[in-house]
Amino acid sequence: MDEQLFVYFIRHGMTRGNLLKQYTGWSNPPLLPEEHHRLKHAAAPVVDEVWCSDLKRATETAEILFPDASLKQSWMLREMHFGDFEGKDYQELKHQARYQYWLDNMKERGPANGETLVDVHYRIQHGWERIKHTKNKRVAVVTHSGWIREWCNEYVPDHSLTYLWQIPYGAGILAIFQKNGGEWECRSLQEAPLMEKKSGY
Repeated sequence: MDEQLFVYFIRHGMTRGNLLKQYTGWSNPPLLPEEHHRLKHAAAPVVDEVWCSDLKRATETAEILFPDASLKQSWMLREMHFGDFEGKDYQELKHQARYQYWLDNMKERGPANGETLVDVHYRIQHGWERIKHTKNKRVAVVTHSGWIREWCNEYVPDHSLTYLWQIPYGAGILAIFQKNGGEWECRSLQEAPLMEKKSGY
């Protein structure tokens, strides 16, 4: 049988900023208290290795879902840095010309003191380069919805997952890889919803 690698890309749990629909980016809020309870009752996938963004909302999610794992944290797995837009929501920004300009030119232009999409893809490439050399076959990556979406756009550009624009908190996608010429090639992308633990577990 061909050698395979299973990677679960998981979105962190919800924060107050997420609840208020604010750009959170590199800001570092904790999970909402009720998220701890919800995630503790979730059935996490069985994996051999866990990577996570070094931001609190990701590390807390990883610690809850994978309490026995030794986490590998990396700033390269962070969400996009929204610079001066962080902590603000669409309603606050929609009439600002600089905000509209950024929405139209996100790839090459970043918010003041923030990142462009090119910057984000640079981090994704370097982060993924470290992860994919694992000797394990089942890996979890607890990160951010923007990171997951742009990873898919970088490595599986012909994907058709509209789900990527509305990944539930604590859920994600499962990517299945096979070796092709010595390199891991993604052969399948599928939704990985957050499931409740069965009674008694």
